[in-house]
Amino acid sequence: MRRRRAVRKALRRNSKSPARSLQKDGIVPRRWYVAETETRGEGVAVANLERQSFTSFCPRFRKVRRHARRVDTVLAPLFPGYVFVRFDVDTDPWRSINGTRGVRRLVSISPARPRPMPEAAMTQLLASFGEDPAPEASVRIGDSVKIVSGPFAEQLATVESLDGKGRVRVLLEILGSSTGLRLSADSIVPADE
Repeated sequence: MRRRRAVRKALRRNSKSPARSLQKDGIVPRRWYVAETETRGEGVAVANLERQSFTSFCPRFRKVRRHARRVDTVLAPLFPGYVFVRFDVDTDPWRSINGTRGVRRLVSISPARPRPMPEAAMTQLLASFGEDPAPEASVRIGDSVKIVSGPFAEQLATVESLDGKGRVRVLLEILGSSTGLRLSADSIVPADE
């Protein structure tokens, strides 16, 4: 065990090592791995992994939270209790991830090597949630929308006003006259969907 560590340290110090030269040429790619985090500790884990120069990723989405007569929109992790970490098993000091504050362990089949995420799955996650969380419904005043829930489901309406509390006022054409309705923002979708 000590001999392996000494060899790895020597390889890291030697800039002409095959692993280093392959990585510079782009032949040895860094792969994405899954790290299990402490309960509700995704933010702490990501901050500490970034501090150790690891690239980490925690996909988030906007979630409506109702509590004590208040409605808030918060960012919630798509996979609670897990974050993605990018590193190269052969050249990066990945075992330190298991000791990182906020991280329980790397997900693996055996303790010798963690199991990488499939490239196709990570590409799709990064494309969907890369820089910004999942986008909110993009409706503006005057847009035509379709109501998806409630007694007026499947009816077309026009957006009259928006408020910051997750409510939308729409105008619905009923019996030849426009009638105003207040709906929750998640009960409408753009009409072209």
